[in-house]
Amino acid sequence: MAKVLVTGGAGNIGSFIVDQLVELGHDVVVVDNFYNSTLKYLAPHLETGKAVLEVCDITNYMVLSRVFEKHRPQFASHQASMMIMDSNKFPFEAIDVNIKGSFNFIQCCLDYGVQKVTFASSASVFGNPRYVPVDEEHPYDNETLYGATKIAEEHLFKSWAFSHKLPWVGFRYYNIYSERQGMGAFYTQVFQKWILKVQQGEPIQLYGDGEQTMDLVHSEDAARANVLSLFNEGVNFEMFNVGTGIETSVNQLKDMIFAEMGRSVPVERLDYDRHLVRRRQASTQKIREKLGFIPQVSLTEGLRRYVTALINSSKESHAV
Repeated sequence: MAKVLVTGGAGNIGSFIVDQLVELGHDVVVVDNFYNSTLKYLAPHLETGKAVLEVCDITNYMVLSRVFEKHRPQFASHQASMMIMDSNKFPFEAIDVNIKGSFNFIQCCLDYGVQKVTFASSASVFGNPRYVPVDEEHPYDNETLYGATKIAEEHLFKSWAFSHKLPWVGFRYYNIYSERQGMGAFYTQVFQKWILKVQQGEPIQLYGDGEQTMDLVHSEDAARANVLSLFNEGVNFEMFNVGTGIETSVNQLKDMIFAEMGRSVPVERLDYDRHLVRRRQASTQKIREKLGFIPQVSLTEGLRRYVTALINSSKESHAV
C-alpha cells in the first residue's frame, strides 16, 4: 500500500478520492486550506488515522514543500482549484491558485520523488464546442479566465512535468455535481438554488429557452477516474474527458428535480447569458478504452442523493 497526497482533499472531488484511497488501504495526506471545502467528510478517516490533514495554501511553495518533505508521498493527486464563479470575482487569486499553485505542486513532486500524479482540468478549456460529442483533440476555444488558467495548468504538466519525467494523467471534468458540492461552480448554484426554492415553494429562474445542455457527472465517478489511473503503470502523459457522454438539458434537469421532490414551482425566464456554453457532451471513448472507466452513478441516483443531503442540511441549520 502507498502513501498518497491529495490537494483539495476536503473538497467535492478530493474527498471522494480520499474515501476511495482509504477503502483500498492506502495512507492519505490531505492538503487543503478550507476555502470552499469542509472537514465533515474527512473526519472519519482522521479519527482512524488512515488520513492526516495539513492545512496549507498551495500558492506558498515553501509551506507546501515542507509538507512534502514531512510526509514523502509516493503518489499525489492535485484537485485544489479556484472554481468558475470565484475565478470571475477574484481573478488575481485564481491566477495564483490555479497556475502558480499547480507549478508549486509539480515542483514539490519533482523535489521529493513522487512516482506519479493526477490533476484536475476542466471541459471549460474547450469553450463552446465546434462539435459534439467533444473528444480530447478538440481545440481550445475558451473565453473565460477560469478556462484560461486550466489551459495554463495543462501546459505546465505537458511541459515542465513531462520534460522532468514526472508521469501524470489529467482529467477534463464536465459538469461535476454531488451532495458534497460548494458554491464555486455555475451549475452548482442551479442544483442548490433550485432544490431549495422548490422546497420552499418559490419560483426558480432559468436562462433562455432551457435547451442548453450539460454532461452531468457525479464527483464520486470523477474520483474513481483519478484512482483508476494513479496506479495504472501503462497510462501516462494523457488527458482524458470525464463525463457520461449523455446530454441533459436544463429543462430536463428542472423536470427531474420536480419529479424527485414531488412538486413543481413557477419558472421565471431570464435572457440567455451568452457566456454560458450552449452544449456539453463528452466523448468517453478514450477513457473507456484506456482506463476501463465507466460512470457508475446515474443522474437519477445522484440527484436523489443531492436532494436528500441538501434538505437534511437545511433542516439541521434551521434547527440550530
